[in-house]
Amino acid sequence: MVYSSKKRSARLACTFLLSSLCSFPINVDAFSMPNGKKPESTRTIHGHDTFDAFVTMRTGIDLNQSIEGSSKYEKMKILDSDNGEIGKQVQSSSGSSAGPDCPAPGSSDMVFWFGEGQLYESPSGKIIANIDGFDVSKGVYVGDGHIRQFSRKIFWFRDPVTNELITEYNGKEVHPIKYDWQVFDLKRGIGADPTMSTILPSVLKGPRSVPCMPVTPRYAGKDVLHYQCPLFIDIPIGNGKTYQAWEIYDYTLDLTHDVNRPPSLSWSRQGSNPPFIEDGNAVMHFLGHRLNKFEDLPDHIQEIVENEYDLFKSPPVDMGEVAKLEEELLEKKKAVVVNGNGTSVK
Repeated sequence: MVYSSKKRSARLACTFLLSSLCSFPINVDAFSMPNGKKPESTRTIHGHDTFDAFVTMRTGIDLNQSIEGSSKYEKMKILDSDNGEIGKQVQSSSGSSAGPDCPAPGSSDMVFWFGEGQLYESPSGKIIANIDGFDVSKGVYVGDGHIRQFSRKIFWFRDPVTNELITEYNGKEVHPIKYDWQVFDLKRGIGADPTMSTILPSVLKGPRSVPCMPVTPRYAGKDVLHYQCPLFIDIPIGNGKTYQAWEIYDYTLDLTHDVNRPPSLSWSRQGSNPPFIEDGNAVMHFLGHRLNKFEDLPDHIQEIVENEYDLFKSPPVDMGEVAKLEEELLEKKKAVVVNGNGTSVK
């Protein structure tokens, strides 16, 4: 099967495994009873910090580590191109001491979020294709309550019966949906309970920009955290048309960090069909979990990445690499215009 290469390809703004999101925190303690007294809170006080837990789960960043140049963890020394400062002493907001010999639970040099799912015709519920793919990310400390996420993501459409890659449809080539780079800023939200912070993401760099909404935490018992990441898209795509869709990302984190229960993800999307289907809407649903290294991905995914998409074995190194990729994409777009052949830039 093949996707058409029309402009509708821009419609599939499936940011896959966490797009971009911002927040409007509400101070629940600001509301008073009729007698002027504040209501007694029935909220359970937990010993975890929801911002720290999320950024470590999502990017692998170790907030207990020193990234001073003198640290034995030289690989964690950074030069942030925006502020020009090399490294900072990192300490978790919960007060845990920093140090190279005390890594934060769940931390990793980089993380992979792999999963599988289906593309459904709507409203019939017919399975159009299977989907599988992954996101690879790392986190960089920028400042207190501010983490920068460097990511790439890619996923493929597969035949719903044979599970073979869909390579053409209606005589045209099909390519995976991929983002060679995405950079997000993740900032701490401020609310009545400092341990229940929302996460305020925003797109810093990426082939496409989408609206921002908050990531909100919720406990399920004392050792499980859920994070909900909603995304509502309503953007112009040219010719007087707009692209509309909604996506919901739900992350689940076991705070005991049991290796047999890795962080997991559920992603749902409803919106326009992918480009190889001319009209109508579709529903995508995807279930995934976190891995800590490329070798943990399924063999068939490793093989196709090794042979065709080597870039996706690791996240972008820094803003310098992102700038280079942006320049390369711009040159490809210019070449398409010059050639006048209407070929899509892969």
